[in-house]
Amino acid sequence: MPKTPSYRKRSGYDQAIVTLTDVATKRRRDYWLGEYGSPASRERYHRLIAAWEAGGRRHPDPADAGIERGASAQAEATEGRPTVAMVIAAYWRWAQRYYQPNESGTLRVALRMLRQYHGSEAAEDFGPKKLRALREAMIAGDDTCDPPRPAWSRGYINQQVQRLRRMFRWAASQEMIPASVYQSLDTVEALKRGRTTAREGKKVAPVPQERVDAVRPFVSRQVAAVIDLQLLTGARPGELLCMRPADIEQYPSKDDEPPVWLFRPREHKNQFRAMERTIVLGPRAQAVLGPFLEGRDPEAFVFSPAEAEAERRAAASAARKTPISCGNRVGTNRALDPERAVGDRYTTASYYVAIRRACDRAFPPPPPLGRREGETVAEWRARLTPKQKADLAAWQKTHRWHPHQLRHTAATEIRRAFGLEAAQLALGHSSAQVTDAVYAERDHGKVAEIMRRVG
Repeated sequence: MPKTPSYRKRSGYDQAIVTLTDVATKRRRDYWLGEYGSPASRERYHRLIAAWEAGGRRHPDPADAGIERGASAQAEATEGRPTVAMVIAAYWRWAQRYYQPNESGTLRVALRMLRQYHGSEAAEDFGPKKLRALREAMIAGDDTCDPPRPAWSRGYINQQVQRLRRMFRWAASQEMIPASVYQSLDTVEALKRGRTTAREGKKVAPVPQERVDAVRPFVSRQVAAVIDLQLLTGARPGELLCMRPADIEQYPSKDDEPPVWLFRPREHKNQFRAMERTIVLGPRAQAVLGPFLEGRDPEAFVFSPAEAEAERRAAASAARKTPISCGNRVGTNRALDPERAVGDRYTTASYYVAIRRACDRAFPPPPPLGRREGETVAEWRARLTPKQKADLAAWQKTHRWHPHQLRHTAATEIRRAFGLEAAQLALGHSSAQVTDAVYAERDHGKVAEIMRRVG
């Protein structure tokens, strides 16, 4: 894909400029954006690029991109009316309290992009045409950002556009903008497969067992236990990371049956829908949990990063070769006020990072892509050429896996052994269609055996 035209300073002037080439006529045209380095000029630049992309890389009308207005005209156009940036600020304050962290984090990406392109415009002037132009910018990506923003997939774009529409609906309910603004944005249809240039996202695949086993030596016993529980139960990471002993109860069973535990997370994905989530723990899962439950406060988190750090320090101290009488005494070189304190529970983000770092240690990149002995991260990054950085990223993408893949692995194994309904119940889905379409990989071995006989 051709590079995006750059935002630059006009020689001899204190003005920003961008040069666009018409894809049909091959003519180049300069667009003046305003004072170089100002937020308004950068916003006009992003709007102009979006209009250029939306028009098939033909020269856009400057009025469509809103770059012909001067500062006084722009202020006059928005005087007495809330701007897009004002609506975003108000909505973000509300959304942080309303949505779960994962959803609010994804929403923040969409709001940041909307503010970057249309923040100073009147919110009620944001219509379907501007939304489609913004969507084209999502499709194209932006290599001028730091870091560069990659082209988003079709499904992710549809989700982000829907989030933006929800913001304008909320603003209409708060009487910040007319309801007609949201109603007009609702006329923009979602991107259809095969009818857009947006790339298709890759389906999350189960992680092979050998990849899971390879990282075990490089994670704490707490993280290893959560990995095992995900494979045994198919639970989401966030459900297990908030586990407390008080949330576990024993399910009544007959004398000749092995006991079964029920774990009801206090926090889970569908709690706002008033749905209850129950995770059943069998004998193998109980064996994993047992060492963490002994002597623990019923209200304390089962998996504690503070405990993991204490165990790591104790192991390092036990393995030290320097005599205790020499070198640093235990605990003397710790920061009194560390920038990041160890928490009492893992978050989904810290759990993800722990697995990613373990993958990097289990599958080190080949020389010269890897870090050399005694080399700092900054020195390592500075040494790599752009091509080597691209090769390193490709290597890491191939050899890393993330926690949600464990849920897919568990779903596939449960479905293969016990059927689709069992996988649906274990994963906590209200519909088997979700389990079938998203999580459980089909057993192609059965189909292959049938076709050996039939065809």
